[in-house]
Amino acid sequence: MSSQTNSAESRTTVLKRKRLVRASLAQQVADALRDAIIRGELKAGTRLVEMEIAAQMGTSQAPVREALQRLEQDGLVARRSRSATYVTEISMEEMYEITLVRKVVETIAACHTARYITPEQCDELEELVQHMHEVASVESMPMLARYDMAFHSRIVEWSRKDILVRVWTPLKYQVMRFLVAIHPDVFSNLAEVAELHMPIIEAMRKKDPAAAMQAVEDHIMLFWNEERITTYLNSHRELTALTRTEG
Repeated sequence: MSSQTNSAESRTTVLKRKRLVRASLAQQVADALRDAIIRGELKAGTRLVEMEIAAQMGTSQAPVREALQRLEQDGLVARRSRSATYVTEISMEEMYEITLVRKVVETIAACHTARYITPEQCDELEELVQHMHEVASVESMPMLARYDMAFHSRIVEWSRKDILVRVWTPLKYQVMRFLVAIHPDVFSNLAEVAELHMPIIEAMRKKDPAAAMQAVEDHIMLFWNEERITTYLNSHRELTALTRTEG
């Protein structure tokens, strides 16, 4: 009886290890592909073939398939047929809509986080801004975007609202991708991007929910000046008119 029990425990241990290894591989593949998409190395419309990716990364197709499913949940890829997966397009219209959702999520999070935040957590936010300055000095927008989203993720995570975290997680990858794509036309000095986070920290240190909400909203909507919003609205009207005509 004892030997049978030991044998069963041994099989269970092996199975758990296999699941962990596979999960780890899928995460590594997802991270590598996500990073390439955010950096713009994998362009919109690029077809992602499971067999080719598996060969390049030295793994089987199963972890690749799981990784692509994760990226699909993030909105970075889309499956158009049973075997064809493509990097999604990124448009100004979609990003404006994502920004509006992001504004709602982050302002609510900021309101709650401002009540609970500790001095040590404020220090952590300042450290992330310092990291942004460091990578700005070598003009690495992908790394700056990573620290930028880490900053905003902390505010959402510290809100103690799980639903906000669930909504925020896929949004942040789209925002990172957008920042990397548009920064040459918008930000002449990357150090300015880092410095734009300081009003949020100041409001957090004061534990002022209203000020924190306003600082976050101002920060998020800074990119969307009147000209860009007008472009979005005009595009939306044209799309609506076309849909009605076709109907």
